[in-house]
Amino acid sequence: MNRFALVVLLAAPAMSGMALADGCRVTGTVYDADGRPLRSAVLRLVDIETRQSAFSAADTKAGFSFDAVAPADIGRYRIDVLSAPTTVTGSRIPTRSILGTTPTFACGSGQLARQDVRVQAD
Repeated sequence: MNRFALVVLLAAPAMSGMALADGCRVTGTVYDADGRPLRSAVLRLVDIETRQSAFSAADTKAGFSFDAVAPADIGRYRIDVLSAPTTVTGSRIPTRSILGTTPTFACGSGQLARQDVRVQAD
């Protein structure tokens, strides 16, 4: 999973509108369903308004960050924790599931938004 997360980070192009110099920064920690830090998790920041996404991988302390996010004074962002890629029978395209998500949130220009996310138990 670490190799895939690195590929996602390197291959993900800068999102138009999310790479502003006067943007905000989103940071947080990802936890498993039992509340333990979830290292090497893949996270997706979703701009609900434009439907664009950016990806990040949690570090060894389960921390993550998204830099230069386009400022929004209304709750237009969400962070998802994604599963490891799996291949559906009859398909060669790996897919991921959303394991947990944050409520929508705003992030003003020049601000830091802290958003912890937890995997939701079945």
